[in-house]
Amino acid sequence: MKTTSKTEQTVAAALRDQLPVKGLPGVSIQNVQEQPEQPFDISFELLSGPNRIQVLGEIKPAFSPRLLEEISPWIRRLKSLRTDVSVAVIAPLLSSQAQAFCIQNGIDFLDLSGNVFINVPGKFTLQRSGMRVRSEFSAASENERPVNVFSGRFSRVLRVLLEQPKSWTVTEIARELEAESARFKERFPGEDVDFKISQGSISKAVAGLEEQLGVRRRGTAIVVPEPPRLLEQWAEKYKERYRWRLRSSFQTGNPFGRDLASIASGIDPMIQGAYAFSGAIATTSNAPFVDIDVVDVFVLNKETSAKLRDLKSQTATGAVLGEGIGLRDGSGYGFGSGSGGGFADGSGYGSGIQPKLRFITPYDAGVFMYAKKVGTAPIVSPVQAYLDLYARGGRDLKQAEYLLNTVIQPQWRSA
Repeated sequence: MKTTSKTEQTVAAALRDQLPVKGLPGVSIQNVQEQPEQPFDISFELLSGPNRIQVLGEIKPAFSPRLLEEISPWIRRLKSLRTDVSVAVIAPLLSSQAQAFCIQNGIDFLDLSGNVFINVPGKFTLQRSGMRVRSEFSAASENERPVNVFSGRFSRVLRVLLEQPKSWTVTEIARELEAESARFKERFPGEDVDFKISQGSISKAVAGLEEQLGVRRRGTAIVVPEPPRLLEQWAEKYKERYRWRLRSSFQTGNPFGRDLASIASGIDPMIQGAYAFSGAIATTSNAPFVDIDVVDVFVLNKETSAKLRDLKSQTATGAVLGEGIGLRDGSGYGFGSGSGGGFADGSGYGSGIQPKLRFITPYDAGVFMYAKKVGTAPIVSPVQAYLDLYARGGRDLKQAEYLLNTVIQPQWRSA
């Protein structure tokens, strides 16, 4: 008989204490047996009202999408042989990506925070998701987690892979980060921004992406099989970080105008260090779609905040609430004393009120990677603009989709 691991002991105790089904009326766990039969780690009965099903569980400290992909044929075979029971994966904590993979591939699961998906067709169905991590299990699983490839310096690897979704090696990614640092200094003379990270950090990021099925390895080559899926996965994670960063952002009035060039010429003398426009204003030159009510500006140097905050109550002279209409030929007009305009797709802008300015300190200098200038105005890359639009949601989410379809994916196809 094999030795029971600490994780298996923790899971068994939690099952006996009913933790995974806590808060589910009429649902309970009975007859918990450790090491009941090979090849399973645990067995128990799950009751929901008059329905009862036996669950045979495979326990691990964590299940990544990659590991789930590897064991899914084994689970499918067992389920075909044991149609009267549930064959489930069990861990202290299952990530949202792992849960989504399980549901999409018909893999039963349960974690100790209360996320559960048990489906035995015609006999038993129980599903609950979105449960918050219990503190006693988050600390225990911390050492099992790979690096967070969607945040900090590790996200710079993602930017390289999604700028050109081709075959890369770790060494080539390192060279590209160095090259982008040099290109940035050429585009923005005097800006001291360095995107380079160690090859060890790049390897960790790639390993984390591989665990999430974001990339595949072919020998030493690293490829992104589904760039749109990886970008959307990043956008979902970025949304949480974006909203957190907004807490430390600040908004000001806008005495400069509505268009990118006017705003850039107004704020440029007030900012020391790197800055770039993002969100809808960054897409006006190649993917105009929605009205712009807030202009997002990433500012790297926090010391510039005092000057910018002086704009707090300033607005453009004569700006009043108006309304705009866009025509098919790209023309447009606005009501009130504000100006209006239109885009070629028939959408228009015409609010007489100037859009507010919002200054955000980025979580990492990587947001400036692949930035460029439109005239004299610095704008972030289409990928970064997509992330910020996606994070804002609402009509900006439609703008993000428009940007993906008209700019980013054609760029991928031509790479």
